[in-house]
Amino acid sequence: MSDLVQLELIRESLIAVVNEMRANIIHSSYAAIIYEGHDFSCALMSADGRQIAQGLADHPIHIFAVPYSTREVVRAFGDDIHEGDLFLHNDPYTGGTHLNDVLLLNPVFFDGKLALFAAMRCHWNDVGGMTPGSLSGRVKEIYQEGIRIVPTRIRDRGVMNQGVLDVLFNNMRGPEERIGDFNAMLGTGRKAADHIERLFKRFGGQAMLDGVDELIARSERQMRTRIRDCPDGDYYAEGYIESDGTNPDPLVVRLKLTVAGDAINADFTGTSRQTDGPTNCGPAMAFNAVGTIVKAFLDPNTPINHGSFNPITVTAPEKSFINARETAPCGGMAEVKFLIDSVVAAAMGQVVPSMSVGDLKGGANHVHIAGPRDDGGTWIHYEWPAGGTGASAGTDGSNAVRSYNEGDFNSIQSVETVESQYPLRVERCEIREGACGDGANRGGFGLRRDIRILGHTAMLSVLSEKNVIPPYGVAGGSNGAANRFVVLRDGKLVQPSDVPGKVSGFPLRPGDVVREETAGGGGYGDPLTRDPDDVARDVAQGYLTADQAMVRYGVALGDDGAPDMLATLAIRPDLKNARQMVTLVASNEDHMDGPRRRFVLSRGLAGRLDVDEGALIELRGPAAVPLRGWVQISDSATDGVLALGPDALRLTGAAPGGRIEARAVQSVPA
Repeated sequence: MSDLVQLELIRESLIAVVNEMRANIIHSSYAAIIYEGHDFSCALMSADGRQIAQGLADHPIHIFAVPYSTREVVRAFGDDIHEGDLFLHNDPYTGGTHLNDVLLLNPVFFDGKLALFAAMRCHWNDVGGMTPGSLSGRVKEIYQEGIRIVPTRIRDRGVMNQGVLDVLFNNMRGPEERIGDFNAMLGTGRKAADHIERLFKRFGGQAMLDGVDELIARSERQMRTRIRDCPDGDYYAEGYIESDGTNPDPLVVRLKLTVAGDAINADFTGTSRQTDGPTNCGPAMAFNAVGTIVKAFLDPNTPINHGSFNPITVTAPEKSFINARETAPCGGMAEVKFLIDSVVAAAMGQVVPSMSVGDLKGGANHVHIAGPRDDGGTWIHYEWPAGGTGASAGTDGSNAVRSYNEGDFNSIQSVETVESQYPLRVERCEIREGACGDGANRGGFGLRRDIRILGHTAMLSVLSEKNVIPPYGVAGGSNGAANRFVVLRDGKLVQPSDVPGKVSGFPLRPGDVVREETAGGGGYGDPLTRDPDDVARDVAQGYLTADQAMVRYGVALGDDGAPDMLATLAIRPDLKNARQMVTLVASNEDHMDGPRRRFVLSRGLAGRLDVDEGALIELRGPAAVPLRGWVQISDSATDGVLALGPDALRLTGAAPGGRIEARAVQSVPA
């Protein structure tokens, strides 16, 4: 057998082990978030914590953080790891994601030495904390989010530490479900170890481990070749989290992405400090995000192992909200990671312009509805509604599905599962009309879902992002609609929090309806160049109204629903001429107000944009991604002229004297 054939057999055999691990978790877990939502991932790690194999369906947000966690276990226990041991971990500060994502590491030995780990990370539906489901938009310290597990040995040479498990499960709601999911992970690790031991016999133990090292080396060479094909240079991007749940100021991520030869460095210096709210993440997430996006842009088709990420280095300031330390809560880890994804994608879109893609819904959209059980316990229903994906060159975004950075995570729970388990009724679940980001290729539409509370009181907790700052469009495309989570009570709309998307234990009455409306993906290209037949098709399918087709795309429809081409050709130039263009002048400094970027507008320009003081606008320049900032109206500003500092000019790709479009950012497009 040739070495290449042997290598491919080793690689595919290890991936097959991971795929069977996934099947075992799905078929034996207790919580719907795992068996329905697929909020879990499996992988194989080397003895020193390098990623060996994962399945294509596994969630990058889980898996790319597992090497960090594994290395922490190895660091903590060193040579004191034995056959029959098991380790648990969920601590964000040492490589975890958020506390709900619990990692089980099962060491596997060859010839008496530690050879690798079988890793399973599953979202447990509750790990304690101040609200059912453990995720809340209004927490102020990590202790309010549940039990924090630093690297912990829970089985020693085959003997389970029942005392530790009792402490864990007795501090979690619904312990029977937690124990069931733990046992599913336990059995999955045992079966994975059995399969790996058979592979050692098949290939020869040392030959297989040598093959793993060669596969990692090959992946590294492949990625370095892809990076070498990219133009060297520094590429800049920035983006915002809209709130930490208590402070009205946004949080900013700033990135300088450097391509040099066959390596990439991502420097996040200038990013906001960690906060007291849940929108923080631990040290694994910045590297996780950069690795996810660079791999997706440059090498999306080859199998994933640690070698793909060896050419990447990351500088994330300690105690920033993308590299938080005690006691910052990290429940909104996914929201932060998705923002970093968006910022890295904006920079990579400059490196590889053909791969530019509209922005996504912005996070996990955690929605928990919980109430009392008749036996005195608590039922917890967890929703994770998907949104629209971004458009790219030649391709519309998809509607209400997961995206390239989320793996096999499902769009939403089935109605049958919800209504059979909880005192709830799903009254609507449909595509959210008008939610797409407009473009020559439009973004995908989000979803709308209405859930009625039956019979008993309940409570609502929400942790989401992009409720105020919606997903951006690229290459002239428009933003998608923002997320929105509200309550309907007696036919009236009730805001469950004064901070959109950040809700903690809002009391629900019988008959209340929780309405989820998720974000649409950002558009690609000028909406006025979209094929009128495609616009007419969206209207026919109920995605857009005829008025929206006219206002947003300049497409007039006849009585038969087909485009009226003469009217369309007359409307589109008028809409293009109505755009507000500004002339740029250079300023010595960027105008900043804390984390906010400020644009100083004349009253006349603000009036034509129909924006007030403090409104969010964006500048559409040569760069694919628009530059966003908040309005400051000044009587001394020259009408039609906008002063930008050096960073802003660099981010827009424009030069002094150039003319670019300014436009209001609408959380719900017209």
